[in-house]
Amino acid sequence: MPTPDAPAKPEYSERLWPGPVVWIVAFGSIGVLALAYGSSLGSTSGWLVALGGGVIAAILIVRSAAQVTVTDERLRAGRAGIEWEFTGRVLPLDADQARSARGPDGDPSAFMLLRPGVGPGAVVVEVTDPHDPHRTWLVASRQPERLARAIETARGRLSP
Repeated sequence: MPTPDAPAKPEYSERLWPGPVVWIVAFGSIGVLALAYGSSLGSTSGWLVALGGGVIAAILIVRSAAQVTVTDERLRAGRAGIEWEFTGRVLPLDADQARSARGPDGDPSAFMLLRPGVGPGAVVVEVTDPHDPHRTWLVASRQPERLARAIETARGRLSP
């Protein structure tokens, strides 16, 4: 058993990187801006804008990529976490089910961690804590079946 100070070893870990469209739009916009600055103020200015903008865009994109982890103690989705004692049923969703859960058929009180370009799948986790304002969690995943299995495995280790 890990010590209280030591972080738990993840059973499952997935970084929700944005899809290629986000990268193309970000760097394409910076390229256009650099071209505009370069043509009006000189090529040095254009290259400085391209370099500075590219570094800033890359940092922002990397920092915005949420992490989903399953440990012996909890499920973490981005900055949020929930202990296993407050979770109920787990359901992996395919593309159609996930689309429905994100739309008008979904739970309006759900905590959602969704990222564009991650893929069509998701996992729904029931929240059993009566004091939690969210009845469910809807977490995007490129591998929803694997995430659901990891959650069930980690929850199965709970001592009664």
